[in-house]
Amino acid sequence: MWTSRVGVALAAAEPYLTSQRAWLDRLAVVVPAPAATRWLLLADLACLIALGLATRRRALGVSLTLAAGFIVLNLLGMALTDFYLGLTVFHLLVGLVATLTLGRARWLGAVTLGLVLVLGLLT
Repeated sequence: MWTSRVGVALAAAEPYLTSQRAWLDRLAVVVPAPAATRWLLLADLACLIALGLATRRRALGVSLTLAAGFIVLNLLGMALTDFYLGLTVFHLLVGLVATLTLGRARWLGAVTLGLVLVLGLLT
């Protein structure tokens, strides 16, 4: 009898016990739709290639930049416990880094940042 009361109490309290992921519901507004994410990944790829081409050894720079981007994307997905939220933060980081570090191709990072914000709010 006592275990059934505890079971009912735990079942009723379950939504309140899982508050560690409640912040994800509030951030769902900025996560782009899957179709928009594909286009944003292409924009990220363009930014990462431009960052790699800005180095002295272009072939090595591009491959190392792409590898570092892949590692950062996976680390963000694990750290934020939601891959799509980590992907959104990755889009923002790539756009910000490209805007701050690229010289003449700075517009590429700014366009990526704008696309992330617009597509995140519209989709």
